[in-house]
Order: sequence, then C-alpha cells, then structure tokens
Amino acid sequence: MERVATYNHQNQLVQYMLKAQAQVAAEQVRSATGLNATDYKGIASDSGRLVNLESHYKRLEQYVDEGEVVNGRIQSLYDAVGGMSDLTSRLSALITGLQGNNAAGVEGVTAEAGQLMQEFAALLNTQQEGRYLFAGGRTDQPAVDLSGTTAQTTVPSTADTAYYQGDQTVAHFQAADDLILSYGVTADQPAFEKALRAFNLIANLQTDPVDTDVLAEATKLASDSTDALAVTQAKLGASSASLERTIDRHVDEQLVLQSHVDDIRSVDLAESTTRLSQLQASLEATMSLMKILEENNLSKYL
Repeated sequence: MERVATYNHQNQLVQYMLKAQAQVAAEQVRSATGLNATDYKGIASDSGRLVNLESHYKRLEQYVDEGEVVNGRIQSLYDAVGGMSDLTSRLSALITGLQGNNAAGVEGVTAEAGQLMQEFAALLNTQQEGRYLFAGGRTDQPAVDLSGTTAQTTVPSTADTAYYQGDQTVAHFQAADDLILSYGVTADQPAFEKALRAFNLIANLQTDPVDTDVLAEATKLASDSTDALAVTQAKLGASSASLERTIDRHVDEQLVLQSHVDDIRSVDLAESTTRLSQLQASLEATMSLMKILEENNLSKYL
C-alpha cells in the first residue's frame, strides 16, 4: 500500500516542485534587476500608491524644468534692467558736465546721448530663446522701435510710448500647485519711458546757448528713471529668489518621493540573495526526493 500511495506523493511533490521553480525564477529576476517586479502586476497591492507617487514626481519634474527656463528669463530681465540703470546714470553724469550754461563739448554730449538712447532701446529688445522679454505677450516681435520717435526739443515734455510695439500682458508662471509667480516687465512702463525721454531731450539739446530748462527736466527724468529701475530690478531679484526657493523645495520633495518609489520597486539585494539560496536549496531537496520516489516507483514491481 505504501508503494501505491507513492503516486499521490509524487503528484504533490510535482506541484510543489513547479511552485518552487517559479519562486526561484522570480527571485532570480529580482536579484538580477534589483526590482520587486518589472510591471505593476507584480506589485499589485502597491500599484495604486506607486502610480500616485510617480505622477506626483513627474509633475514636480515639470515644475523644475520649466522653472529653470523661466528663471533664466528673469535673470536676463534683471541684467538688462541693470544695464539700463548704468545708461541713465551715465546720462546724469553728462548733464552735470553741462551745468552752468557751459556750451563746451555740448555736441559731443548730444551725440553720446543719442547713442545711449539706442543702447537703451537695444536692452529693451533683449531676447531669450527667440522671445522678446519686454514685449508683454507679443514675444515674437521687438518691444521697441525708435524709428518713428519724435524729437523732444521743448519743455515741459510729454510722456510718449509710441515706441512700444508690445501689449499689456504680464508674464506669469505656475511655479507650484499653489503658487503663481508674476514676473513680466513691459517696455512701456514709466521707468523706461522717462529714460528714453531724457535721452531724447539731451540728444536734441540746443547747443548755443544751452537750454537750462531742458537740462533741468532731463536731469529729473533721468533721476526718476534710475530710481524706478532700481525698484524694478529689486522686484525681479525677489521673483528669481522666490522661484529658486520653490525649485529647491520641489527637488527636495522629489528625493523623498524617489525614496518611496524605490521602497516599493526595489529589493534588498542581500535579502534577495539569501532568499534565493533558500529557495534553491528547497528546490534541490524536492528534486532529490522526487528522484528517490522515482527509483521506487510502483511500476518497477509490476
């Protein structure tokens, strides 16, 4: 009877052996790849959590990538405004040199003022990756065109933004789920208009005698512009700092999310190696027992 019962034992051992072989194969894949599974099916109990973690990670990754691009634009705006401030300061210095109705060197000053005006306009037409940064929403065309600018020769002068080719759209960026950062600067703002008007007045200054009223107004316009440019630059600096802090927080959060993802996806290689050895030993024991039963198979006694 024991020999007949061996048939049932063999069936049970075969099932056990097939299961053990599958476990060994699965553990070999885990050890080789360092992953608990190569698809969501293999981690069914954690698949929903993993999908949420990976989705959140990708959203943060997009914020970081786009944030770096936007911060580059802000830095370009910041540098351009700093350059404009240098130009208005230079104009103020030129005007100071003409005080006292001194006509000496006036022609040189007017020529330089005209050149400074062109440089200022060029800075207002700063581009970043093909985008005109001071043009509002019309980023595909220059923000400023001085070709039709009317010469300012009398005071009091009047504000004139006819040079502006953009629109009133202020650029903004969704830096996080709960943070929208406004950073746009348009070339028609008073800080820029006053500077261009001051350059215009000095570039078209009457040379003999020097018009002191024009000098006085140009001086005030240049001073007001310099002050306003400093405020604009400070705001841009604050926007850049805020964005950098937000990006840093995103990166820190990504590291935490990646750790959670690794906990779900990855295996402890030492633990997996030990488990694989145990499974292989169990499989070998089962196969040895199968061999013993095979050698004592009932058919040999029929």
